[in-house]
Amino acid sequence: MSESTGGMKELARTFAPGLGAACVVAAVVFGISLFGIYTRPLGFLAALWPANAVLLGLFVLRPGLAGWPGWVGAITGYLAAGYVSGDALVTNLWLTGANLAGVVTGFVLFLRLDPEDRALQRPLSVLHMLLISVAAAAASALVGAGLTIDPTLRTGLVFWFISELGNYVVVLPVLLTAPTPFDVQAFGRWLRDVVPEASTTMPIAALCLSVAASIAIGGPGAIAFPVPALLWCSLTYGLFPMSIIVMLSSLAMLSAEVAGLLFLPTSLDVFDRSTSFRLGITLVALGPLTVTTITVAQRRLLKRLDHAVSMDGLTNILARRAFLERSGALLARPQYNLFSGVAVLMIDIDHFKQVNDLHGHAVGDAVLIAVTDAIGGELRRNDLFGRIGGEEFAVTLPDITRQDAIAMAERLRHVIERLLIPAGAGPALRTTISIGIVHRVRYPSGGVIEMLPLADAALYQAKARGRNRIVCHAPPPRAAAAATG
Repeated sequence: MSESTGGMKELARTFAPGLGAACVVAAVVFGISLFGIYTRPLGFLAALWPANAVLLGLFVLRPGLAGWPGWVGAITGYLAAGYVSGDALVTNLWLTGANLAGVVTGFVLFLRLDPEDRALQRPLSVLHMLLISVAAAAASALVGAGLTIDPTLRTGLVFWFISELGNYVVVLPVLLTAPTPFDVQAFGRWLRDVVPEASTTMPIAALCLSVAASIAIGGPGAIAFPVPALLWCSLTYGLFPMSIIVMLSSLAMLSAEVAGLLFLPTSLDVFDRSTSFRLGITLVALGPLTVTTITVAQRRLLKRLDHAVSMDGLTNILARRAFLERSGALLARPQYNLFSGVAVLMIDIDHFKQVNDLHGHAVGDAVLIAVTDAIGGELRRNDLFGRIGGEEFAVTLPDITRQDAIAMAERLRHVIERLLIPAGAGPALRTTISIGIVHRVRYPSGGVIEMLPLADAALYQAKARGRNRIVCHAPPPRAAAAATG
């Protein structure tokens, strides 16, 4: 009995993940397929069919769902949606096969791409997505074209292909660029990047007006009306918001065409008119998406270049030039000249040369990193911390009193004094720091450049008095009198 129970539990553990994946995929496919089925104005063909693009995006983002349980769930979802809508069995099976042919083709090709390309993070990523979408749409059309109500196979093939291509191009970018809600840090970074951009609503307003104008005016050129506004949006918003904007504007245009709200020339057959319109919408969507990927890649490159120039390569704190520039910009703000004052700390690691001589430069680098990490962990959010050179560092403390600045320096000294630094195979090292402080009630006209030499002079006094101590530069007589009087 116990062996049988153990076998049942083992079997449950084996199949439970697969069953969960199958249920998730089946539910997603079933729900979105029903949405597409209810947009069928042309016989068997749905005007909007995002189910295949959603399934492909789901499998690309979560390859773990693409095992055999996931594919079984997809088949179940397609068949269940067709059954609910009243499709005949043969039609249901044929449609399911056509849908799966496109998804399988797209999934196999997406797996060959680099992860950054799959996430549309490179300038040519949209082109790669387009080529994969073309292959997936062609595979689906070849299987399913015989189900169209038009007697000409060519017409059915073209309509199916263009409809599928449009669905992939419009829907896939949203899924491929969406932030992961379960990765809290990544999602938080995305929110910080997107929320300030989203406050600029003029491009979106222009796009809404452009789409409304294209629907109201109609005609062959109506497709191009939203292009300038889309390009404005692509230069303003990030990749994921832009993907949503492109999808919504494209769906608005397609829905207007399906509902007969958009005036199109009547000289063309209904299939030819619809396929031409859908192809135009698809091609219009590609331009803004490509511009956005290029813009995002450029911003990312500039950010890396700025980081390389501004940050010290070893300790990852501000380099000397960046520290001076940012300190000047920060302390020039009026609020830091009205209240508590400003302090600048010069910090030197005591006997650092001996560490390099006795233990080697690798251990010396480890000491620099450990010390800067410990100091950075004690500073406030608006404080600035930079490496001035070698083992010397500087800290700018805005909006702080003289007593609080001394207390901050004392806390930093105690933190480093208690710090244990791994030294490879040898015993952990201990080190100390000396600190010179200069405080001004008002920001001096000479800026940080004027305060650093004073803090440096106080630092040398601390070292001359035996190191591992703090010396605060005496304020000028007038400042001292003002502080006491």
